[in-house]
Amino acid sequence: MKTRIFVILYLLFLNFFISVLPVTVSGISAADKKTELAESIDQIISDLGCKISIQVASADKYDLLYEYNPDQKMIPASITKLITAAVAFKELGLSYDFKTIIYTDDSNINDGVINGNIYLKGFGDPDLNSSDITYLAKNLAEKNITEITGNIIYDESYFDDMHYGIAGQYKDDTQKNYWPYISALNFNKNGGGLNPAETAAGYLSGELISRNIKVDGIVISGITPNAAKEISVVAHSFFDVISQMNKESDNQSAISVFKAIGAKYYNPPGTISKGEDAVVNFLTSIGNPRNNFEILEGSGLSRYNYVNSDLYVRLLKYMYDEDKIFDYFYSSLAIAGIDGTLRNRMIGTEAEKNVHAKTGTLNSVSSLSGYAVSRDSELLIFYISMNGFGSSPNGVRFKQDKICEELCKFSRK
Repeated sequence: MKTRIFVILYLLFLNFFISVLPVTVSGISAADKKTELAESIDQIISDLGCKISIQVASADKYDLLYEYNPDQKMIPASITKLITAAVAFKELGLSYDFKTIIYTDDSNINDGVINGNIYLKGFGDPDLNSSDITYLAKNLAEKNITEITGNIIYDESYFDDMHYGIAGQYKDDTQKNYWPYISALNFNKNGGGLNPAETAAGYLSGELISRNIKVDGIVISGITPNAAKEISVVAHSFFDVISQMNKESDNQSAISVFKAIGAKYYNPPGTISKGEDAVVNFLTSIGNPRNNFEILEGSGLSRYNYVNSDLYVRLLKYMYDEDKIFDYFYSSLAIAGIDGTLRNRMIGTEAEKNVHAKTGTLNSVSSLSGYAVSRDSELLIFYISMNGFGSSPNGVRFKQDKICEELCKFSRK
C-alpha cells in the first residue's frame, strides 16, 4: 500500500514538474537555446572597449532573443537609410517614379519647330545619367523636331538650393567635403564638382545638335511655366532608386529621396526640414517616443542623428508586417557575401546569403541592422551599433559578422 501511494505521488510530482518546464528537444530547452545565444554574443563583445547597443528579436513571434544596452542612444551612421527607405515606401510608394521631364512653352510643335523655349525639369532623380539625356534628345528627334528657336532652360526648383544638406550647421559635424551635392536635376551622380543641372542641360543641347536639331538660344537657369506642355519624360523606378541607396549606401541618393519625401509630404520645394518632419511623424506613429531619436537628414552623414535599439527593431518589424511591400524592402538590402556593402563580408560562413542588412560607417561609428535567417528558417530582426572604438572599423565589423553567424546558427529546436 505504501509503495502504491509513493508511486502515485511520484507520478503526480513528475507530471507537475514536466508541465512547468519549457518545451525541450533532445533534452535542451528553448530557454536554454536563448541562453546559449546570449552567452555566445556576450563572449564576442566581451573585449570591446566602446559603447555597444544590440537587440535581436523574431520578426514573426516578436519575442526578444537578446539585448545589450538597448536604451543607449547611438549615432546610427548609414543605417539611417533604413529609416529613409521606410518613410519613402509610406509617403512615395512603390508606384512612384523619379522623373525628369522636358516641357515647352510652344503650344503647337506639329510643324517641327519649337517656337519658344524647352525646359529640362528635374524631380529629384538621383540616378539621372548621360544615357537618360540621350534618350530625351532621341525622343524629340523622333517627334520630327528640327529647330528650337528659344533657350534650353534647366529647372531645379523642385528642391531648395541647399545643395550640401546640413553641412556646416552643427559644430564638429561631418565636414562639407563629405556631403554630396544635391539638386532636383542631378546628373551622373553629380561628379566633377560642376553644377549638375547646368551640365545636364548642356549635355542635352549637344545631343540635340548631334541629331540635326538646330538650337538658336542658350542654356540658362529658370522656372517652368505652369502652362508649359510636357513633350518627353524619362524616369527611374522607386525600387531601383531605393535599391541603389540601400545596397551601395549611396548618400547622394538618400538625401535626394529625403527631399523628395519632403516635397510630397508637404509641397515643393523639397527640403531637409520637410523630410525631417515626415520622418518624425512616421517614427512616432509606429510607437517611438520623440525623445528617443533625432534624424536630421536621410543619409546618416550627420553625427547629430541619434537612435536607440527599440527604434530599429520596431521599424524592421513594421516593415515585415507590411505584406505588400516587405519583399521589395527586403530585396533592397545588401546581402552578405553577395552584393552591396556586404559583398565582401561573412563569406564562407553560415551568414553568407542569409543576412540582408544595412551597414553604417562614420569615424569611430559602425552599425549593422537588418534581418538574419536562422537554422529553423526563422527570420530574425537585429540591430548592432558600436560607437567610440577608435579609427579603424575593421575590428568591430568582424565582431558584427560573428554575431550574425551566431544568429544564423540559432535554432529553437
